[in-house]
Amino acid sequence: ALTVLRDYYGGDSEEAEASMLQQPAPPVKHSKATGAGTGIIGILEVVESDFAKNLSKEEGEEADAESEYQKVTQENKVTKT
Repeated sequence: ALTVLRDYYGGDSEEAEASMLQQPAPPVKHSKATGAGTGIIGILEVVESDFAKNLSKEEGEEADAESEYQKVTQENKVTKT
């Protein structure tokens, strides 16, 4: 930083201004990796499918257990009275 300031204030002002106005090269744009996302997306699709299948299975089992509970509860009420 000191070198830049010394050059600017100590040298020819037009040359110094021109050197100060130089812009750096534009940055290289990021490009997406080819093929990297498809593996991750595939894994997520499998996980989603497994969760949906297991959720459906659990909800069915829960409904069956609830109906069995209601049936036994009703039988107990009938035999109790």
